[in-house]
Amino acid sequence: MICPKCHNENRYDALTCDFCMAPLPMTKERKLEIAKKKKIEKKAKLNKSLTKLLGLLIGLFIIVGIVVVVYLIRK
Repeated sequence: MICPKCHNENRYDALTCDFCMAPLPMTKERKLEIAKKKKIEKKAKLNKSLTKLLGLLIGLFIIVGIVVVVYLIRK
């Protein structure tokens, strides 16, 4: 969001300008845009978390597999 007073670039969800502290206009279109971008960010964060979880589970299964194979070889 560009500040109408000082023309500073701010985050899309900012309520006031980071530079001059002027209130940024909040229109219906901007509210919808903020909601849409937050939904996209939330989905991306969930996907990132699921990817990390999947990687941890794969690593855990590999470690368990190695332990089982070593146990069977020594037996």
